[in-house]
Amino acid sequence: MARKIKQAFLDELLTGRLNTILKYVREDDTLNLELRGKKITIYYRGGAILSIHQDTYSFESLSEKYHKDNTFIIPSLDNFEYYIQKAKHVIDVYITTKINHLGEKDIQQQIARENNYSPNSLDTDYFIIDTEYQDLGRFDIVALRWDSTSSARKLLKFIPTITIFEVKQGYNSISNKSGIEKHINDFNEFISKRDIDSFKMDMIKVFYQKRSLGLIKGMDKYKEVNAVNPDIEFVFLLVNYKHDSTQLKKALQNIEDCKFIYSNPMGYGLYARNITSKDEFMNRFF
Repeated sequence: MARKIKQAFLDELLTGRLNTILKYVREDDTLNLELRGKKITIYYRGGAILSIHQDTYSFESLSEKYHKDNTFIIPSLDNFEYYIQKAKHVIDVYITTKINHLGEKDIQQQIARENNYSPNSLDTDYFIIDTEYQDLGRFDIVALRWDSTSSARKLLKFIPTITIFEVKQGYNSISNKSGIEKHINDFNEFISKRDIDSFKMDMIKVFYQKRSLGLIKGMDKYKEVNAVNPDIEFVFLLVNYKHDSTQLKKALQNIEDCKFIYSNPMGYGLYARNITSKDEFMNRFF
């Protein structure tokens, strides 16, 4: 299923009854709105707190896994702002009192904020097209590398590149069943067996729709992206990795090559110059 939404749904968000919700999200940078094909989903700290379905415009509340209150408020256009505040608090309580599975998802949302709609977003080299991508494959972040130089932003002899980032938080995530080697194998299978052209065209359309919705700020003066490089880049983004651990070194010993990205020098802004090969990463890190 493609991630882009129908034009009628897009128009409803831009000028119709759902415009109030779009404006609210654009004014609250703790929220992240993602396109999910047949619906849109709003995230807070990595947790999906509200979805709206495109054909019926029906509202879907946050999952009961975050709370056990059968009487929890049902969202609607009339109580939207009140519902969001209550749902945020539910996520906050869940994160601080339960076994938190939202860590990496929260980081993904922070990355989206920093590169799409923070005061520094136009100075980074990437825009986030999608997080928690699940369709032709499963990826943490699908981004567009569009260098922040003047000539690149004018698309003068510069062709943007779709880049997939896999977020790994902490050393325990390196050697588990969803570790580095598995992600590399999954990506290689994806580019060899999937309809990559359809994937790229869908991501171009999602990027266009996010720009139209004002979810990627400051892009009005730049041309639309109509084509991307044929090759898709795959990069690991490690967060809070413990230096003394040997898990990463062991995981990389039998891998031919892969790419990593460093911060610049701290924070979640993504810069192309900070992407490095496995050997360069190991020489620098170990």
